[in-house]
Amino acid sequence: MTRRLVPFADDTMSETIDGMTIENGRDAIAFYGRTDLTRDRSGLDRARRLLAMLQGVVAALEADPGLPDAVPGPKAPDRVRNPFD
Repeated sequence: MTRRLVPFADDTMSETIDGMTIENGRDAIAFYGRTDLTRDRSGLDRARRLLAMLQGVVAALEADPGLPDAVPGPKAPDRVRNPFD
């Protein structure tokens, strides 16, 4: 049985649709790579899979009653003393 990516459920799952990778995260989902939605049955299959993924993302966001206006940006790195000075 293949585990399905559940949007925002963890920071470990990813799914690949042709050359497009969808990487799950608790605060964000990253889409990267490339796929062509060709005008054939393979293109239709890829389009349906991408649509299902996006519909899952939208449903997860809409179901969150505490959805913030924006996710905080990354924390500024701590400064450390240069050991070579």
